[in-house]
Amino acid sequence: MTLADDALNGDFTPIDGDQSDLMTIGFSLVGSPNTTAGSDNLPAKPNTVVSPVGAAAAAGVIAEGAANGTTKIDPKQLQPAWTMWHPWAGPPAATPQDIPVIAAVARLLAAPEVPIKPAYRDTIAGWDVPIETGAITQENLDDWVNKSTAGLVNKSGIDATRGDINFVLQNAITFAARWRERFNANKTRQSQFTKTTGETIMVDMMWLSRTTAPYTVSDGWRGVRLDYTDGELAAFVLIPDADPGQVTPTMLKQAVSQLCRPNETTGLVRVGLPKLRLTTKKDLIPFLQYLGLAGNIDLPTMTNANPVDITQAVQQAIMLVDEEGTVASAVTEVGGLAGAAPGTIPEQPIDIIADRPFYLVIGDVETGTPLFLSRISDPAA
Repeated sequence: MTLADDALNGDFTPIDGDQSDLMTIGFSLVGSPNTTAGSDNLPAKPNTVVSPVGAAAAAGVIAEGAANGTTKIDPKQLQPAWTMWHPWAGPPAATPQDIPVIAAVARLLAAPEVPIKPAYRDTIAGWDVPIETGAITQENLDDWVNKSTAGLVNKSGIDATRGDINFVLQNAITFAARWRERFNANKTRQSQFTKTTGETIMVDMMWLSRTTAPYTVSDGWRGVRLDYTDGELAAFVLIPDADPGQVTPTMLKQAVSQLCRPNETTGLVRVGLPKLRLTTKKDLIPFLQYLGLAGNIDLPTMTNANPVDITQAVQQAIMLVDEEGTVASAVTEVGGLAGAAPGTIPEQPIDIIADRPFYLVIGDVETGTPLFLSRISDPAA
């Protein structure tokens, strides 16, 4: 599947707070839940999926080249979010896997004329980001993306023909896992879903009629944690009682925390979850500008060829959720021109039915670190 022809979504909602917090980053990128208008007067897509981890890693690696105190983030705080997934390392897969796989790969491709300082090379090696020297061609970028995502994203979001880049940072993170308790495809049926506008539509709803799982029905949320086969990774399905537009990163983070293993309340629940096929192509330039990492900037720790003009930054993400499990992939790319001119079990199951706008977070069950964050307003879109 290709996202190359998707409209570039430039929505960015700056959120005050710790810019090293992944939920804050995710909310900033998901943007406004307004479903009537998008950026540049284009219709907004009702569903958005992003990888806060991919965006944070890209920003962190670039920030490693900046002087201390010149950006809004501390890259050392972001680095663990990229490297914590090593226990699930494996080749990228395009279908749900019996043993969950998280394939996280990255590289910095620099043209021969761009001098990269040895100290910077050593620093980003700690991020598992090797530096490659070579010609920056569209074919080179596309091939790396396609291979790194098992074809889930088959083209780069960077336009190498524009002539405004002589280095590109690329990272890709691909998740593939089967549910610990799979949905029965024979029980999937058309069911009502109420959109933010109050309009009801019919969607393909998957059902678990009676299952024991961590759940919450308090503090303005109905939610459930659906584990994948290893019991260490999960999908957090969280349905706010109020308007999704009133949800803050702190509120969602607290709701996810209630479902994490240290705080969980387990009970008998009935789960309804729409089948999902989400794609987003996000312009990250506004995000990087907010952090002080776009436009003409100095990266003295990275190179002597300053200033550096960050000219292109894109994240492409896809998430597929069905009865078997979940597949999600995100490619984050930043291109620039160096040297540029300036509980107890209830007797009856508790309904956790995602039949209105909801959030879906994929992360680990101990901390709920958001590997992927999605907001769904219209599963049929």
